[in-house]
Amino acid sequence: MTAADPLTAAAAAAFRQGFGAVLEIVAEGATPFFIDGRGKTCAVVAAAPAGAVPACVWRAAPDTLARIFEGGRALESAYLSGRLKISGDMSVMARLVLESPQ
Repeated sequence: MTAADPLTAAAAAAFRQGFGAVLEIVAEGATPFFIDGRGKTCAVVAAAPAGAVPACVWRAAPDTLARIFEGGRALESAYLSGRLKISGDMSVMARLVLESPQ
């Protein structure tokens, strides 16, 4: 993961407010990365934070994840259509607040 990676950069812009958990983001064909939302703000990191087990795992194509990170209703649409697979503690989803440039 590099700062120049568009997907992780979009995730960093979308995940700002903490949500009390760690997410694992798995983009098809790419190395997974993590959103550490245990603090007041979130951090996008390349490895699972020490002592933390991801509460949720998101699996999707990179373009689907990019649209989700851009905002709007993309998260709901991707999940309901089956393009986004979510496993783990679904109560975490209720605490997520994604920032949107839209």
